[in-house]
Amino acid sequence: MKKCALSALLGLLVISCVHQKQDLKQDSEKLIAILEKIHKVETGLRPTYGVIGKKQKTWTIEERMEHYNVPGVSIAVAIDGELIWAKGYGVQKKGELTPVNTETLFQAASLSKPVASLAALKLVEKDQVSLDQPVNQYLTRWKIPQNDLTKKSAVTLRHLLSHRGGTTIHGFKGYKANEEIPSLVNILNGEAPANTDPVVVNQLPGDSYRYSGGGFTIVQLLIEDVTGQAYKEVLSTEIFQPLGLNLSNFNYPQPESNAAVGHTGNASQPIPAPGFNYPELAAAGLWTTPTELVMLGSRVAKARNSNDDFLSHDLANQLVPESAEEHGLGFGLNDSGDGLAFVHNGHNPGYSARWINYADGRASVAILTNSDTGGDLIREIYSAIGYVYGWKQDGYIERETIELSSDLVDKITGDYAFDLDSKKPIVTIKVENEELWIDGVIFDKTRLYAVSESEFFISKGMNFKIESSKEGKPVSLDIEGEIKLLKLIE
Repeated sequence: MKKCALSALLGLLVISCVHQKQDLKQDSEKLIAILEKIHKVETGLRPTYGVIGKKQKTWTIEERMEHYNVPGVSIAVAIDGELIWAKGYGVQKKGELTPVNTETLFQAASLSKPVASLAALKLVEKDQVSLDQPVNQYLTRWKIPQNDLTKKSAVTLRHLLSHRGGTTIHGFKGYKANEEIPSLVNILNGEAPANTDPVVVNQLPGDSYRYSGGGFTIVQLLIEDVTGQAYKEVLSTEIFQPLGLNLSNFNYPQPESNAAVGHTGNASQPIPAPGFNYPELAAAGLWTTPTELVMLGSRVAKARNSNDDFLSHDLANQLVPESAEEHGLGFGLNDSGDGLAFVHNGHNPGYSARWINYADGRASVAILTNSDTGGDLIREIYSAIGYVYGWKQDGYIERETIELSSDLVDKITGDYAFDLDSKKPIVTIKVENEELWIDGVIFDKTRLYAVSESEFFISKGMNFKIESSKEGKPVSLDIEGEIKLLKLIE
């Protein structure tokens, strides 16, 4: 009996050792594959668009950080709900040696808005507020001023979260440490010491999209009025603590020593400590890390695709609906050809950020930088990540181009501005060495490629459209469907 028992035990140990060796081998192969992809990303930065048949130059992340004068950047990548890798690059403050690591906090700027949406939806889930009732019935310290537009269509929480409330104030300037900080009511009324105009409704609620930080400040007030708690306490209780997001916060100044200093202007000058204060927390006040953002984005996708105790399946599907043509609540929606993604950009003075999440949960990626000049770097990192992992959202795309007739080139070259009477153009299109180039206030001089007689792009990922009169004379330049410039008469 003892001999049989001993033989059985030895057999189990042998099997266990074999399995351990197999597991170690599999783990080591996975790790090697991850490290190889990280290396390819780090050495394969590239613009968003390339030209078919033309070899695309690539750069290392260090080369492009130096090129764009970005002191520090932090990246996190989650796949199928699991953090795969996270890494920091550069320093927290220019001229100093403290490195950026995976726990370094950055101002997330407008990435605060989708986080605010989640907090608002938690109140909806508890039946404390409704998405489709007038928000004025929940506000106690301040009400949205009534006018003919609000009488026709009352502003709802759904309107505010989807930037369709018709509310004013695109973004906020922040306050220096020595400045008096306004209350939320001061800010909404546009009264001293607030440094922005009043938040009012001057567009029919529900009628069309218009980005509004002012609308999210109303959401912040609503959350506080309904709960009777400070906004940052509600976010901690409802969002951060349940998900184990132990670093994310809305504190000012940051008590953490591991916080990135913002850098402003093309020269990336450090903002004097402790930086700008944003009492408009829901619109711009979040401090976080890419790792915690991808954890949050992954849980949103999980709630959307299955049952999850973080957020109900129904509300998650209203937050991120089925199509990019529908209205999301807090996030923007994109479909680049390989599935729906929910995304958001962020920019406060000294900080630039972007956060993308595939709605099916396959990936969440967040990139935060401590510089005004971080936007172009972020685009190139995302392009490299998309190229390496095979994702189309923000990934590298090679495009077919055409040669334009000399007659058409002559017609489209010239200056473009917001006003025909302008003496200073916003954009100039010109020919150099038989190539089209575009230069202006919005971006540096760069090569302009044609995909048709009216559609163009630049490699960093911007698209343009020349709109012509019935006679075929170019009259305006549309940039990304968001900016329209008029062609100045020569």
